[in-house]
Amino acid sequence: MPELEKYIREHLGEFDSFEPEQDHFGRFQNRMSSQPVLAVSHTRSRLLKVAALIVILISVSVIVVEFVTREIGERFVLLNQGSELPLEITEAIQYYDNQAMVQMGTLNTLASCNSEAISLNETALSEISKLNLSTAELKNTLLVNPGNEHILDAIIQNQQMKESILNNIIKQLSQSKK
Repeated sequence: MPELEKYIREHLGEFDSFEPEQDHFGRFQNRMSSQPVLAVSHTRSRLLKVAALIVILISVSVIVVEFVTREIGERFVLLNQGSELPLEITEAIQYYDNQAMVQMGTLNTLASCNSEAISLNETALSEISKLNLSTAELKNTLLVNPGNEHILDAIIQNQQMKESILNNIIKQLSQSKK
């Protein structure tokens, strides 16, 4: 700093002149013409355009995603409305399926030998699979006629038939053991 102050004091007369030297404007013009002109306003406007485009793209993307997810959700709900069974029917199906599994276990314990158990299991599983196919067809029919009481009753009857078939096989096996 002291050197700067010293320089200013020594050349104070040169700083006080109000007019620049005569060739100053010529030198200034030469420097301006030799340096490239930066278009700050053009760069700024381009950046603003790019930013506006990004905002528009994001907004459109959000709107499209929102619309598509809503449409998919509505279609999913419409598809599942007809395929859902009433709670009572679903609980009844679960009950009879659980009963069938318990009775299959009883059937295996009552069998006197492995070959008899295998034969009885195959017979029972064959009958149960036929009833399951019939129940699946009834459920498909229910899609066409949602809430039809006759179809719902037929589904319950199929489930009850599983239990009665297994009860009959167990009863016959118990009587043959006596």
